[in-house]
Amino acid sequence: MSSPSDIPVLALDQLRATIVREHMTLDQAIETQYALVDAIHAVMGSDVYFTEDYGQVRELATVGFGGGGRPRATARVERALAGFFGTEDAVLVHGAGTGSIRAMLNASLRPGDNVVLHSAHPYKTTLPAMNHMGLSLHQVDFNDLDAVRKTVADVEPEGLYIQHVPQGLGDNHEITDIIDVARSLLGDRVKVIVDDNYAVMRSRRIGVQLGADASAFSLFKLLSPVQIGCVLGDEELISGIRRDLSSAGCQVQGPAAMQALRMLVFAPVALAVQNAAVIETTERINELVSAGRLPYVRGAVAAQPGIRCSVLVFDEPVAEAFVRSAWRNGSPSQSVGEEAQPEVLPLFTYLTSTFLKGMPGLEKYAIRINPMRGGASTILRVIEASLADAEFQKDVQALRS
Repeated sequence: MSSPSDIPVLALDQLRATIVREHMTLDQAIETQYALVDAIHAVMGSDVYFTEDYGQVRELATVGFGGGGRPRATARVERALAGFFGTEDAVLVHGAGTGSIRAMLNASLRPGDNVVLHSAHPYKTTLPAMNHMGLSLHQVDFNDLDAVRKTVADVEPEGLYIQHVPQGLGDNHEITDIIDVARSLLGDRVKVIVDDNYAVMRSRRIGVQLGADASAFSLFKLLSPVQIGCVLGDEELISGIRRDLSSAGCQVQGPAAMQALRMLVFAPVALAVQNAAVIETTERINELVSAGRLPYVRGAVAAQPGIRCSVLVFDEPVAEAFVRSAWRNGSPSQSVGEEAQPEVLPLFTYLTSTFLKGMPGLEKYAIRINPMRGGASTILRVIEASLADAEFQKDVQALRS
């Protein structure tokens, strides 16, 4: 077992070894914006674009006469999203990312079904949804394809659950490899479902475009002012979600659907700029560390511990004291839902729990910095002010004594 003094070196090594999923360049993001606008144009390329209705339209019913209809504008938004992502259908749901994952699980699987998933800890609201369904969970290290192959062959699961962004330290598996293993053994008998939160509009292809049956993601994390999510998949699966959520109170109304779609147009370019800020910030931090100008800092890594960010690793167990100093010196201490529309200022915060579970004690040595809409100069100003903060210095001395 490693001693605490080894954690900074091990953390940097493990963070560098953790895969960063493909991120679009700015030029690719611009192309993606144009493609989304083209998909919108194909569905509502006229004054109908400005029509935002409410209620359940009877001819859009899914559970018999008058049952489960939705606003016409919502239906148009769903058709545009399905066209853009190249799927048979799409559905908007309340509850942002968590709501979309629950809807996807409920439509894809039945209570008691066997599900294979990565051995890293599932996201905090995903595991309860799986437990509430009574799913039989079989965890295996997705980084070991032989182990995945054996588990899938032995269990013959009804479902394979994949989180698109890395779940734990050292994750380096390719999503397509995991899907290919399942398909080669079970074909279409296994439902492959993907949590694509923090991947949509970053990666050029998401789960359903890589061979999965369904993808779920938050539109709230993609600049929507309303906490709604989306599930993409085949017509049968999406129709199941509509039947489950056929009540009038479950419908995403036309204005909310259109607001989400309009803001989604801006997401790819905003996220490409953010990715560039992560890379520049990390490079500048490491240059200052090499020059001896950032005391206590061992180094930084442009990483993707669930969320794209720069991870700051310290020589001493001062992470908690530092992040509180950052909150006094320019970083918000609260998050609305990371990368939601209100989030503008760079956020200094803790590593995600799924990553911390992979290295006990890491929470004392590392924090992450999400630029949001800010740039490297703003972030460095907060870092320098936080390190010079008198209360931080007092906390460090208390830790040493």
